[in-house]
Amino acid sequence: MINFIIVDDNCMWLEQVSSIIDKIMLKNNFDYNKKTFLEYDQKFKEYSNSNLDNKIYILDIKTSKENGIDIAREIRKKDNDAIIIFLTAYEEYGNKILKSLLNIYGMISKCDNVESMLEQSILTILERINNSNKAIKIEDTSSILVIPLSNILYITIDGKKRKAIIMTDSKNIYCKKTLDYFEKKYPNFLVRTHKSCVVNINRTINFDFKSQIIYFNNKSSIELLSKKYKDKIKERLSG
Repeated sequence: MINFIIVDDNCMWLEQVSSIIDKIMLKNNFDYNKKTFLEYDQKFKEYSNSNLDNKIYILDIKTSKENGIDIAREIRKKDNDAIIIFLTAYEEYGNKILKSLLNIYGMISKCDNVESMLEQSILTILERINNSNKAIKIEDTSSILVIPLSNILYITIDGKKRKAIIMTDSKNIYCKKTLDYFEKKYPNFLVRTHKSCVVNINRTINFDFKSQIIYFNNKSSIELLSKKYKDKIKERLSG
């Protein structure tokens, strides 16, 4: 079940966003639910704290009573997996959001083509959710190792052992495969970020090309980001 949580203090925008979601979801084989709020009130906070899977927040940055950035910070204290999209007319907040909240999916301006941009974002998110149940299979002469893709952060190379290292949340797994193999075998999930690294695009939350750091949704990070792959990464992130 996909759970959309929409907040905007303008009824017209609430109805428009709700209609866009219905149009998109009716074309896809996902069960979904929508909950709309005019304000970040107690009912919103109670619903936000409820135990729901696959939450997608579409939030107004500034309502009459609250600042959506502060609300997003509160959400992140309890839930690092939910998707957060800001829909706003306050474009000047963009840099502030990106700097203060790493794990934000993006910001859509109400001055742009909202329907097209929101549809593109939601379809990309649905693809990630759909892919999260898939796995990488590593076979050798005596066994088959199955690793859920949702557990994989990135894959790099151990030059001394001449093996690939699959880095997961809990352990490192060595195998005799190349990065080219993984990149070509699982192109919907893995993207090259460095000559010695491919990352699981579904686990990343920020690519800082200035510092050459990749941040993951388990609060870890690596310095295996080359500007050489910037265009390719941007293409993948845009869906």
